[in-house]
Amino acid sequence: MEDSLLNNQLSNSNRIKIHNILAREYSFVNPIKSIENAEMALELSNKMNDLTGVANAYRILGSVYAQNDNYYQGMEFFLSALDIFEDNGDSLGIGNVYTSMGHYYSRLGLIEQQIFYHKKSLEIFRNLGNQARIGIATHNLSETYLVFGKYEECEKLAFESVEINKRVKNRSVLSSCYNVLGRLQVELGNEQLAKEYFYKVLTISEQLGENSQKLATVGALINLANVEESNQNYEAMLNYLLKAIEFSGVSLLSEELADILLKLTSYYVDTGQLDSAKSYGKKYQELLQKKRAKQAEDRYKLISSVEAAHNLQKERDQLEESNLLKESKLQLAYISIILISVIILILIWTLLLNIRKNKILAKQQKTIESQKLRLESLNFTKDKFFGIVAHDIKAPLNNMKALSDLMLSHIDRLEKKEIREMAQMTSNSLKSTIKMADNLISWARLQMGDVAVDQSLVDVGNNLADIVTLFKDIAAKKQIEMLSSFESDLKIIVDPNQLEFIIRNLLNNAVKFTRAHGMIKISGQQENNKVIITVADNGIGMPDEIKENVFKLESKHSMKGTDGEKGTGLGLMLCQEFITLNNGVLTIESKEDQGTVITLTFDAA
Repeated sequence: MEDSLLNNQLSNSNRIKIHNILAREYSFVNPIKSIENAEMALELSNKMNDLTGVANAYRILGSVYAQNDNYYQGMEFFLSALDIFEDNGDSLGIGNVYTSMGHYYSRLGLIEQQIFYHKKSLEIFRNLGNQARIGIATHNLSETYLVFGKYEECEKLAFESVEINKRVKNRSVLSSCYNVLGRLQVELGNEQLAKEYFYKVLTISEQLGENSQKLATVGALINLANVEESNQNYEAMLNYLLKAIEFSGVSLLSEELADILLKLTSYYVDTGQLDSAKSYGKKYQELLQKKRAKQAEDRYKLISSVEAAHNLQKERDQLEESNLLKESKLQLAYISIILISVIILILIWTLLLNIRKNKILAKQQKTIESQKLRLESLNFTKDKFFGIVAHDIKAPLNNMKALSDLMLSHIDRLEKKEIREMAQMTSNSLKSTIKMADNLISWARLQMGDVAVDQSLVDVGNNLADIVTLFKDIAAKKQIEMLSSFESDLKIIVDPNQLEFIIRNLLNNAVKFTRAHGMIKISGQQENNKVIITVADNGIGMPDEIKENVFKLESKHSMKGTDGEKGTGLGLMLCQEFITLNNGVLTIESKEDQGTVITLTFDAA
């Protein structure tokens, strides 16, 4: 599993799972490595906002701290994990935490609490129908009942666990079940039956090799030694104890190894073999010293890791707070521009009033200044919007009113031709004003975040065919030649309505700013992994001043077309915002009196 982490292609989700599994496995033999892997799982989980990964890491950290007698910190981690699993409705996670808490109370010697949590975990796993976890939970509870002296309940659950673990082929837990049954038979005085169960443990251990259940194996060897000792078969007893010493040393089971060394020391003292007693007594003392030194080192490292775990939790809290803030901002974006201007005035007035009245807010001066700049920016945007409305829409409306008043007051004296000309002028002005209004509404919706992007797979040539045909007719009325050329099978992921809006605006501008007998060309081709759409004309182009500020609202300029057509100057700004929403890029090349080339670039689908 550690080697698999070296794979650069491994997803972060799988890395989180592997680090948590490694943390759990190391918790039995190396608490520091367990902590390191749990912290890696926590760090990645926080970055990905993977709450299940966070909770599993907390559960393992709780187990490690409890195993090293740091019970308060261990319980803190268990409760944090439990909160997350309960919030997510994750029954499996809740059951696993209850299992860990059962072991936690076992270390404290609190049998009733141990039984309570093992029962709760078993109930959850039964409801889920998770056979593997039921097999483990029944074993845990049967072992607890054995310690508590409830032999009938112990035997019933142990047999159930044996059957389940046989079915799911979990031989490691199966060996632990046989060890419990062997210990139960010892308590009941059935030594021969007990030995048969212990032999089954050793057989499974030999079959599994490195993957065997180490505690069950050593436990079986020690229990066999105890049975032989009770029958005064000391040679067999010594044989089992020596095997247990060898196995405990290889498997790093210091607690069990210390018990065996102490037992051998006592035996040799009782039998008068003082040299052997001194030898094993010395080994026992050396093991205790090593154990104390290792515990001191491990506990120091465990304590130092608490700060790291706390900081990771703090980062996760900040991330959640940031996400809540973003959601709030998105909701506020739906307020109209007029309402924003009112809120701006209220906020500024409130902030200024509070600053004068409350000295405490002096500490927040930097935050207030930042908010003030943001509000001024919004206020400027609002003012600019109303300026456009006042100038670019009010002016043509006044012109139409003047024309209509003129026709009404002189209707009897005007010739039919003059009336038609005035009506045509009014119609043209109305069309231009409607176009301005459409652009202004679209721009306002964009500023309020009220424009949804509904992307799909689009064939560029087919999607734009009708628009190109329409503008060829419009260009022809102005004696402009329009050419189109699209490679076949050009496909991109884009909102088709927004793509059509962009192309309509670009072609409309090209016709507007190209003289009679000029030429417009729209083309599409694929280069490497990019689809490039180009709209080029040989019209009047743009001065450098306008080109450099064409996307800036504060520097907005509009140019008249070759036939005096008017605009708001918002068309290209809208194109730029729509193409950004669709992950594209818009670039402009233009020189005065030499024409304009506008290029749209998208990722090919």
